[in-house]
Amino acid sequence: MSTLKGLNARIEILNELRFYLRHEQRLLSEGWMTESDFFEIVERLIKEYAAILLTKE
Repeated sequence: MSTLKGLNARIEILNELRFYLRHEQRLLSEGWMTESDFFEIVERLIKEYAAILLTKE
């Protein structure tokens, strides 16, 4: 993975994670997702981010 490609992937994941964390209350209160769904998404994003950080190329 090139440095630029890795950086772009990290930025994309962080932006998605920011969205969910910033809008957590609204997503839950308006029924867009359940609390369980929310936690699964956040966990997936964190794992993806960690995997990118641990990948050395």
